[in-house]
Amino acid sequence: MLYDSDLFSRYPQKVLDRFKAFHKKNPQVWDRFKEKAFRMKKTGRRKYSARTIFEVMRWESDLETVGSVFKISNDLIPIYCRLLIFNYPEFKNFFDLKTVSSKGFLSFEERERLQEQEAFL
Repeated sequence: MLYDSDLFSRYPQKVLDRFKAFHKKNPQVWDRFKEKAFRMKKTGRRKYSARTIFEVMRWESDLETVGSVFKISNDLIPIYCRLLIFNYPEFKNFFDLKTVSSKGFLSFEERERLQEQEAFL
């Protein structure tokens, strides 16, 4: 099973569930990320940043759409990266993967809320 792979094994289930729900509702995000990653790899680069690819996707979406804004939690980007590596092993060393520490894992949004609360103390 996909999420039993070592690439995903340290992620808390709640994060994987959030990813699965987002991924199911937004298949175009996966398609765009995959297309841009392959395009960048074709340039001959040996390494690249998945976050940079997503920032380009955000920028292009802002240019192309009126009203709705392309939103994706920064916490999901590394999972998309791992999904690409799982499906296309040629990307194994293309992205630097950080070790996931499931202990005390908070989403990007939860960390921001905590920081705001601490600022008031």
